Amino acid sequence: MTRTINRPARALVLAALTVALAACAGDYPATIGTYAPAKSDALGQAKLSDTLPTTYRLGTNDVIQIRVFGEPDLSFDKIVISQTGKFNMAFLGDVQAAGLTVTELAEHLRADLSKQLINPQVSVNVVEYGSQKITVEGSVVKPGIYELAPGTTLLGALATAGDPDRFGRVKAIAIIRTDSQGRLLAVVDLHAVRAGRMIDPVLQANDRVIVGVSGGSRFYSDVLQIIPAAVIFSRF
Repeated sequence: MTRTINRPARALVLAALTVALAACAGDYPATIGTYAPAKSDALGQAKLSDTLPTTYRLGTNDVIQIRVFGEPDLSFDKIVISQTGKFNMAFLGDVQAAGLTVTELAEHLRADLSKQLINPQVSVNVVEYGSQKITVEGSVVKPGIYELAPGTTLLGALATAGDPDRFGRVKAIAIIRTDSQGRLLAVVDLHAVRAGRMIDPVLQANDRVIVGVSGGSRFYSDVLQIIPAAVIFSRF
């Protein structure tokens, strides 16, 4: 026999679920309405952004596909961009690719091949984002180095590394980023991100994401040396 839940009982169940979900959000219960997720300069988030990139520029170790219409000998399913930012192609020799968009590279190839062919039609696509490596460490099921598509956010990276059950007990996430001016550290409150009160930052190539910090672990000794004293990480 199939049981049905009457409307009063259904309302009680929904109310209980609402309370449970709010509790999961920690200090930042989700609220109904529209508001802009915030950043905290005190936590080093000034240079973080939740704006998705509008263009992608090729980098070393990216794998690209090149198609020259009607020219199978000049078409390739996979070409790896070398550490010098170049790849080798018949008729053209070494071709600079790093720093260009796929549209710019296709136009560059079309212009050079026009010296050998009549009105060549060229297309370029990214097969693997080999330059977009992000390290995820700490209290995750699958710590490691991941190749993630441009525009991947912190929550996207954590979903890839896995284990939402343990995430519920780890409030602080560190993002370490190296740029031309040195090494930067930002701390993100996972509960606040999930509740929509803090931005879900877009990660950049070579970012290091550390989930939770254990003061007694040698694994984190280098991290503890650069974390501001005012920042308190959840233990796990």
